[in-house]
Amino acid sequence: MATETRDDAELLGIEMSKKTADRLKAVGFHAFTWTTIALVLTPVAWMAIVSLNSISFLNFIEDPMRWVDGVSLDAYDRAINETDFPIWFKNSAIVTLASTALSIVVCTFGAYSIGRLEFRGRKAVATFLLLTQMFPLILVAVPLFLIFRDLGLVNTLYGLTIAYVAFVLPFSVWMLRGFYENLPASLEEAAMVDGSTRIGAVIRVVVPLSAPAIATTAIFAWIFAWNEFVMALILISDSGKTTLPPGLSTWVGRYSLQWDLLMAGALGATLPLFIILFFLQKYLINGLAEGAVKT
Repeated sequence: MATETRDDAELLGIEMSKKTADRLKAVGFHAFTWTTIALVLTPVAWMAIVSLNSISFLNFIEDPMRWVDGVSLDAYDRAINETDFPIWFKNSAIVTLASTALSIVVCTFGAYSIGRLEFRGRKAVATFLLLTQMFPLILVAVPLFLIFRDLGLVNTLYGLTIAYVAFVLPFSVWMLRGFYENLPASLEEAAMVDGSTRIGAVIRVVVPLSAPAIATTAIFAWIFAWNEFVMALILISDSGKTTLPPGLSTWVGRYSLQWDLLMAGALGATLPLFIILFFLQKYLINGLAEGAVKT
């Protein structure tokens, strides 16, 4: 006599068919994912709404057509033509590009030396790099200002670039170190057998293979430099050399606040990050996945 086997499953203590359980799990997963996305994007959407028409949230909910009737690009026009926003944007782009490029060049070879080469104190150096991330930025702000003042680096974009490189470099080296440790040693050994030097093997073999990890590190370095506020506020006092975060903060008055202007500026400052993450998300995911797997 044949016996029937039921393909049952249990979800939250309730017995049901495996197919139904899988469907409920999928629905729950998608519901959680889209709810999280909505919670993250709602502030961005509200930022765009207010930049087009400075309206209160309650009035917008009660009568959305009232907001539509008052839509205007006046805030964007004022931000571009009547403020220093274009100058701040240019300064942020210069400092961010320079600090990211310098960090990637230095951390590529630094992470390779820590992750691939055997030398005394290798683990101590890696641990020290990790320990530097335990201290908040504001803790070293005043000492760094005094050092930069004595060196003549205060109120200069290259001084701010050096500060950003100093802060983003330990984290960048730590990220790339995990990736280099997982690369087969036979790759550069084969290149050196063919007559290449160690540096040549790194440039021609290791760097192309580590492109996703380098791109991921560059994204994190870019985000840090683009959003950084404390050091830019302390080291820069000239409005012509100010970057976006401290520049936008000057629009917050003591007795008044132009919400539409502030939201237009904030949206303009956020847009480059959305564009970069949109086009480089593949490298970001691949880099994080490859750096996380320990072989």
